Amino acid sequence: MGSSIVWIAKPGDANPPDVFLGGPISFFVDLASKDQLESLGSGPDRPFWSTARRSVVGMVEGAPSPTSRTVLADPRVDPLTLAWGLGRLRDDGWPVAYAKLIDLYGRAQTAGWHVGSARAAVVRGDADATIARLDEGAASATDSVVFEEGAAIRRDARRMTAARSFLQFLDERRDASAEKAGIGLSPNAESLAADLLGATLVDAQDELRKAIDEVRKAGSPPGAVPLLTQLPPWPPASVEKLLKRGGEGAATLVETLAGQVAPEPGPRLWLSQSWLRHRKPIDGALLSELAAVDQGRLAREPRFRAWLRAEWTQWARQRYRWVARLAAARSPLLTSIRSSEP
Repeated sequence: MGSSIVWIAKPGDANPPDVFLGGPISFFVDLASKDQLESLGSGPDRPFWSTARRSVVGMVEGAPSPTSRTVLADPRVDPLTLAWGLGRLRDDGWPVAYAKLIDLYGRAQTAGWHVGSARAAVVRGDADATIARLDEGAASATDSVVFEEGAAIRRDARRMTAARSFLQFLDERRDASAEKAGIGLSPNAESLAADLLGATLVDAQDELRKAIDEVRKAGSPPGAVPLLTQLPPWPPASVEKLLKRGGEGAATLVETLAGQVAPEPGPRLWLSQSWLRHRKPIDGALLSELAAVDQGRLAREPRFRAWLRAEWTQWARQRYRWVARLAAARSPLLTSIRSSEP
């Protein structure tokens, strides 16, 4: 199925690498923004990295089996799974793609917490299908995406001539006619998207499986799908509850919360103002907006990220449990496609 490039960390920085090889393009975008890469050309559109490898990623099935046993990795730790999930969200649109991901993870086995654990399970025969690199020529496969890994030269590399020759060699070997990956999210937005998918699809997977099982037993009523597959809202649910209390007390609590998760003035002000907007589901545009707040300081704030992950996980668990209860009780709420809230 192919293997990912393995990163080797050496203690200290006495001999830093001259070339960065492998990893998603967002990694190189981040390094370039920090002025840590050497330019590979001249002119106004100077490139700072090239493509080291371009793969087609999609669902790969192992040996035929009478039962379908899909295993899916945590997108926060597995680059191929994250690239595939983000590609589907980009190509299909967030509501449609997220609904598909909900269905897949709700029926899938749990993979280990290491890169490649899901693919190893298929190789061992413990599962039948997972996300992996497809064979060449499979770019037209259903739901496949193109995954590009980069290569770049470290700023002020010691062996600059050799490094440039190596990247030139990679460029000469690459198929220039191959399909390119679509433009994705910024590094900060991609990291936020990974947290979103991990929190709602992996951390809440037990509750999701239970909900899907109860919906199936209830005959898959038409109202179950829109209730089960909604994206988390912005403002987050706990903030909405505080705001609904009204009065000065609620405003004080919201301001206190903003100060706790975003101590710096700029991000804190943006959060407070954004929480007063009309409710909307999370999507790529909103994550990009979050990622850009105060030049990325909000997205890099550990307290904000930990709080947001917990918010998304708790929201997902409560929603899945609610849908499971409705399905088990054969609630009339599930006989229509009208939306309702727990």
